[in-house]
Amino acid sequence: MLLTPANIAATLEPATLEASGGASAALENFRAEFTADDSVFAASFARAEGQASAALAGFVADARETGLAGLGLAAAGDARYAASVLSATRHALVSPHDVVGVHEIIDPGGDIPAELPDVAQSMLVPVALGHAWLVASRPFFLGNGRTARAILAAQLSGPVVPFPISGGLLADEDAYRAAIDAYSAGDANPIVLVLARAVESAVDNARDLATALAITRDEWSTAMIGVRSHASSRDLVDVVFEHPVIDAKLTVPALGVTLAAAYTAIETLVERGILVSRGPERRNRAWLAPGILDAVDAFVGRARP
Repeated sequence: MLLTPANIAATLEPATLEASGGASAALENFRAEFTADDSVFAASFARAEGQASAALAGFVADARETGLAGLGLAAAGDARYAASVLSATRHALVSPHDVVGVHEIIDPGGDIPAELPDVAQSMLVPVALGHAWLVASRPFFLGNGRTARAILAAQLSGPVVPFPISGGLLADEDAYRAAIDAYSAGDANPIVLVLARAVESAVDNARDLATALAITRDEWSTAMIGVRSHASSRDLVDVVFEHPVIDAKLTVPALGVTLAAAYTAIETLVERGILVSRGPERRNRAWLAPGILDAVDAFVGRARP
């Protein structure tokens, strides 16, 4: 029978606890680096976490295709599955205790287990053990790892931006899977050590992501010089930072304007180099923000060994 996190915690070695403490300190320092002014980065950090978690699940899709699939548009590769991971991650960030709700987004209509772990903790050791339990016990028929990683990211996230822990796990995927197997065999030390290393790796990678997003924010601010202060296109810049793949159906309600006004705002951002059109087709038109999407893809690329 699989040991519970409470029972297995007593088997942790001093070196494991020391590594956990160092990683916890690194995570706290990272959280403290962000202020309310950086909250605009939150959506991109969630997107980075979702993309990395989808990659761990073996899904092949970049941020562009995932964004298109999220709008319900045709997209290449495994974009539909990657989009569901992103949606589940977003839900977990709002409701970190709702394991069943997170899984329902990943596997709609899937089975509901009788037993689930307590996900109230936020310290690294109990979080690592709870994560391993959820993955190793396989309470759901499908999507256990994706569900567990969405919850894990929510537990480790700070008040301003989500923490893209899956980027750290992706850095040593074999060690991550071996640690889950070790937990199943009764040894919790590997999963705590793997998660500690993943935190350290993800912190460095996420700082690079934050830098790229800050550069994009400054570039967009410069690009919008000369546009009147109350123009809808200025409001659209904020929308695009959260939704770097847009279409008219998203833009109209987001701005509260007519369809014609939405197209005018979109065209302004195209002219200013903030948005590019997906292609020449007239139906199912969509626009992409390369500054955000490239930064997210670069995060996943850096995470890979």
